[in-house]
Amino acid sequence: MPAHHRGFDVASYKGYDENGELPAKRIKSTKKIILNAFVMFTPTHLNFGLWNHPDHSKFGRDFAKRKPWQELAKTLEKGKFHAIFIADHLGFREVYGDGDPIALEKKIQFPCHDPLFLVPIMASVTEHLNFGITASTSYTPPFTLARQFSTLDHLTDGRIGWNIVTSNSDSASRNFGLNHQMEHDDRYKKADEYMDVVYKLWESSWSEDAVVKGLKTDTFDTSKINYIDHEGDHFKVKGPAVTLPSIQRTPVLFQAGMSSAGRAFAGKHAEAVFIAGPSPELIRQTVNALRESAGDRKLLVVSTLMVIVKATNEEAEAYYRELSDASDKEGALIFCSQMFGADLKSYPPGQDLRETDNPNLVKAVSMWASQTDSKDAVWDVDRIANEYKLAGRGGVAVGDAKRVADIIEDWIEIGDLDGFNLSHATFPGTYEDIVEYLVPELQKRGRFHEDYPENEHTFRELLYSTPGDSYLRSDHYGFGFKT
Repeated sequence: MPAHHRGFDVASYKGYDENGELPAKRIKSTKKIILNAFVMFTPTHLNFGLWNHPDHSKFGRDFAKRKPWQELAKTLEKGKFHAIFIADHLGFREVYGDGDPIALEKKIQFPCHDPLFLVPIMASVTEHLNFGITASTSYTPPFTLARQFSTLDHLTDGRIGWNIVTSNSDSASRNFGLNHQMEHDDRYKKADEYMDVVYKLWESSWSEDAVVKGLKTDTFDTSKINYIDHEGDHFKVKGPAVTLPSIQRTPVLFQAGMSSAGRAFAGKHAEAVFIAGPSPELIRQTVNALRESAGDRKLLVVSTLMVIVKATNEEAEAYYRELSDASDKEGALIFCSQMFGADLKSYPPGQDLRETDNPNLVKAVSMWASQTDSKDAVWDVDRIANEYKLAGRGGVAVGDAKRVADIIEDWIEIGDLDGFNLSHATFPGTYEDIVEYLVPELQKRGRFHEDYPENEHTFRELLYSTPGDSYLRSDHYGFGFKT
């Protein structure tokens, strides 16, 4: 079994021999790696069908309760993780089967609770772990979002980041009074204006010296608290911000779109971009395009990866096979139908989905196939299901600590990455194994920090290794809104 293995002979990883070993060390840099956990407030995230697996079923039942999340937060902080990155979805996966509620029956990212409310309960049991929260520019008013994130940044002493999404679901749009979602590029145009509004609220509304420190209490210089008076194509917001400027003012800005519009948006607004792909060679082109979009500005890039690490290679491989066999292929098709905008239930096995009359499906599957080593194979529903059923679109690293650390170093070097959003097969077992086996190996190699900084630090300071600099960097577009 190769070190990087998705099963079913798809998207095979380049660079390893038949024993799953690197033929020669190719690692030259000593770049420190960012490690985030990648989760969702739902019974299963990218581990379709595993909600009733013995190693996951307790969380599958108790996902809505406080305790499992607090225990996870403590585990991640023990392992010196940078952050926990929380995905979100505002509808349900309704495209498969033309509205068939099977997505609900199979718990495909359903039920899905609000990630904002996870943060205070996890922050209360940690001191250093940061939180990346997904929120949509399509449905949450910018004034509301700015207020929410400022409040959380205060309560966590500057440990907040925002994963900016535009949403991609008609189901979600119908929950907000619309018949369907906006067109893709129009959503990004709206998001671009949205960012101007929140920058004004976070950076412009309160001048740096608006709060006057006193011996007994603080007062406000009201001449330094400003209306923002924003009027645009999509938003009209008077202001001022009704929250105190937080420690970071603007939370750390993440973004995950990989379309041309998404890359342009990332180049302008994102401080870190989250991408996904099956191997480092195949994501390097995306990374290059993202870095080019940012120009001279430093842009951090992290990739999704599922790690199955155990004491031995044999144990890890056996466990991976067990998890893969237990995963739900139809669950993957339900998820992919939403992503592709096409009902995959209507296509028979054996029909190459790149040869259908649905242009959106042809485009999506062609793009996915082009990023694998199997583009000349038949890309039918079976192949899609096998690709996505465990770990979604991301890679999988299987083995003992040394083998997985080799894979991770290879991804960093070949893919020009800064780190990973690590998804899970089981909760919390995947992360417990990473903390027990992988983190010490990466620390031994000098690839991962031994501890958090001694002094208090914000999310931005930790990511950029810039003690004392919690604000947007001077080369960021949002910096220009400061007053």
